[in-house]
Amino acid sequence: MYCQKCGKEINSDSKFCSSCGTPKSGETRFGGSGSPVFKLKPKFLAMLTILTIIPLHLFLTIWATIFFGGLGMIAVRAVGMGFPDWLTFAVFGGLFFFLFPILVYVIKKKSYSKTEYRFFSDRMEYYEGFFSIEEKAIKYKNVTEVYLRKGVFQKMYGLGTIVLSTPATGTRGASRARSGISVVDIENPDEVYSKIKELVDKFS
Repeated sequence: MYCQKCGKEINSDSKFCSSCGTPKSGETRFGGSGSPVFKLKPKFLAMLTILTIIPLHLFLTIWATIFFGGLGMIAVRAVGMGFPDWLTFAVFGGLFFFLFPILVYVIKKKSYSKTEYRFFSDRMEYYEGFFSIEEKAIKYKNVTEVYLRKGVFQKMYGLGTIVLSTPATGTRGASRARSGISVVDIENPDEVYSKIKELVDKFS
């Protein structure tokens, strides 16, 4: 049972939500009834996070070294501090090289810890929150396609991403709808894909 106001799980023997105090109800926060058939959370792996950002990491490091290093060199020369020109490039390049992956690591870990996918008999609900909170519900009858995607690095760790597409005005890649929900970095992706596909197929 989940609170209709804040979405927190309520113990079966409780009459009120321990988080916000809302009386227990048979209704979920998106208006449907019943408890989830199953719930999923993305699997956070530090190494996978680092591997997937390598191209962007290198690009930003090079860009920051040239751009900010150049500005720093001009500033050092202007004030006559006497530092060698290469030092400013090394400082800014080093800062971006080490700080960018740390920042991505922290943000992704926090985001994954608050992300949850709940699959009901007639719909799927998605919750995520870090800087901002996002909540979304998709009824299975509106799902046009369910597909499983495994990236190169995801395969290394037995993870996958399952996409539930809904009608959209545009497409992405090989006719993939932009609208919908991506259930990212899920363990046992083949088994989960079969369970989700079975739920969706009942409404197709």
